[in-house]
Amino acid sequence: MPGAFAMSNAALLARLPMSMLGLGEVLLVSSQTGSYALAGALSATGALANAVFGPMFGRAVDRFGQRKTLPLLVAGHVFGLIAFISLVQLGAPSWSLFAAVIFSGGLFPNVGAMVRARWAFLLAGEPPALRTAFAYESVIDEFIYVAGPPLATVLAVSVVDFGALAAVAILLIVGSALFVRLPQTEPPAGGDTHRGAGSAVWFPGVLSVTIAFVFLGGLFGSFEVVTVAFADERGVRGWTGLLLGLYALSSGLAGVILGSARMRVPLHRQFLVASGLLALSTIAFPLIGNPWWLGVQCLVAGLVVSPVLINGYALIERLVPNARMTEGLVWTNTGLGLGMAVSAALAGFVIDRSGASTAYWIAFGSALLTFVTVLVSFPALNRAWAAAHA
Repeated sequence: MPGAFAMSNAALLARLPMSMLGLGEVLLVSSQTGSYALAGALSATGALANAVFGPMFGRAVDRFGQRKTLPLLVAGHVFGLIAFISLVQLGAPSWSLFAAVIFSGGLFPNVGAMVRARWAFLLAGEPPALRTAFAYESVIDEFIYVAGPPLATVLAVSVVDFGALAAVAILLIVGSALFVRLPQTEPPAGGDTHRGAGSAVWFPGVLSVTIAFVFLGGLFGSFEVVTVAFADERGVRGWTGLLLGLYALSSGLAGVILGSARMRVPLHRQFLVASGLLALSTIAFPLIGNPWWLGVQCLVAGLVVSPVLINGYALIERLVPNARMTEGLVWTNTGLGLGMAVSAALAGFVIDRSGASTAYWIAFGSALLTFVTVLVSFPALNRAWAAAHA
């Protein structure tokens, strides 16, 4: 598609910070204060702020267009991030750190939803091609989570403790600037058609997927914080990025396979099976004490992460009208952010009191609840799927 390659590459740069932001905050704060509880709470607060304000900004993007809204969000986020770094370095009171992270996290732009909305616009009426495009973007997301954590770790551990967050700001500015310079791929703004309309989360099936993504976010948020502490406890802090990267690498490989396949099974059934396999694959994490075996387990468990994400996003695309696509996709990311916020804070609390291995039970519990949510809501998803294809 004309402009699609440049669009996706620009979005890659702008999305790379999403795999570095929370980890960068944890590495900076834990380095300065020695407290994983405070580091996890601050990272969680930023993710929670993004979860709260994300749908509102997603709706604004649909209404006013990406070119008008994205630069404003980037400018606000970078300002808040600079304030956060400065306050941590100065040893400012904790309340000021929370204020800064709420401001910066609330304005962090959801470029992943924007690029998927562009794909939905470019490939309207071509569901097989669109599913492949969504799988491709999910593979890029996994590449981001392969490349981002090691980069963040190297910058924060080997260069300067705020290096990861400085890279977040630079990548976000450059990637977003390139992204908005491609107007031919941008869906038209909805304008006044959104005024008085209800939230996209109330379209049939969207709330079910969003709740499942809340628990999926619980897996991601807890796994990231606990893995940092696991590596630190065993004297291999520099392995943090590698361990997180292995998890994302195998997930990306699964996304390549799924995106190239032509599955005849309906998306909501694939969503159910993938979430069940996700729960089974995470049960071993709390039982592992060796970093080498943890790396092997990360490779195994990562294989079912991407299928859950791909099918969840593809379901939203089928259930939400194009004019509300960004907001609908932001709701799923809001679910992820909310789960990450709660689980990261809870993981930091458990780590400080019982250690990293115990805290891995939070990751397993989150994966299990993802499956339970999809299983319980499956009849509603089945009805929504039937209505969308009537």
